[in-house]
Amino acid sequence: MTVHPLRLVVLTRTLEPGRFGTAVTRWFARQAERADEFKLDLVDLSVAPLDGLAVRIADADAVMIVTAEYNHAYPGDVKTAIDAVRRPWYAKPVGFVVYGGRSGGLRAAEQLRLVFGELHAVTIRDSLGFREEDFVDGEPVDPTTSTAAAALLRQLAWWARSLRDARAATPYPE
Repeated sequence: MTVHPLRLVVLTRTLEPGRFGTAVTRWFARQAERADEFKLDLVDLSVAPLDGLAVRIADADAVMIVTAEYNHAYPGDVKTAIDAVRRPWYAKPVGFVVYGGRSGGLRAAEQLRLVFGELHAVTIRDSLGFREEDFVDGEPVDPTTSTAAAALLRQLAWWARSLRDARAATPYPE
């Protein structure tokens, strides 16, 4: 039996050089590429047209949102992108890699969980959160971070396979 790679969209705000979010996104993308289970589709919201996002999400088996925390929440452009997609989120696993502030972005992840619950998506319980001082030269300072990322990706893969099979067997009800 051939196992098809899981299609993983990594959705980020921008990949502009020199930004902390770019370092976090690129690091996480490398972690996902090391997990042979995933075929990566990196979506930079600053350049990707919103009208094509729904198709990319629909084609994905799972999505990882990489975003900053601003004012105890996530940025408006992330909300706009999420809302532009709607139906393709249904029965799709979504994880979070967040960054910023004292909480390392975790408040953004908590608010995103509420939004994705309304969109019938399944959010992964674990997430990764970073403060700027947690990274040096594009890599996390804590040597256990890669282990945490691998665990998160294993959980995401489990949900992605399970939900992909379930959607193929029975369409998600309207």
